[in-house]
Amino acid sequence: MLVLEPLLPLIGPAYFAYSGYTVPFIVVWAILCAALWIWNNRPSKKQDGRAPRSWSAGLMFFAVVAACYVAVHTGVYLLVRHLAGLWA
Repeated sequence: MLVLEPLLPLIGPAYFAYSGYTVPFIVVWAILCAALWIWNNRPSKKQDGRAPRSWSAGLMFFAVVAACYVAVHTGVYLLVRHLAGLWA
C-alpha cells in the first residue's frame, strides 16, 4: 500500500492529457491529491503519541507536498500528452 497510494493519483493526469484537458485541471487534481495525502497521514491519526503540528508548520508542509504533487502531475501530463501526439 505504501507504493500504491502515491502512484494511483497519477492516473488522473494521464487521463486528462489523453482526453485533451488543459493544465488547470491538473493543478486542481494535484492539490486535491495533496490534501487527501495530508489528511490520510495527519499526526493525530497516528497512535505514536506525537504532538500535532502547529497551523503554520502544517500549512508549510502542505505547500511543500502540494508543490511536489503539482510538479510530478505536470510531468506525467506533459509526457502522456507528448506520447498521445505520437500515437495519433
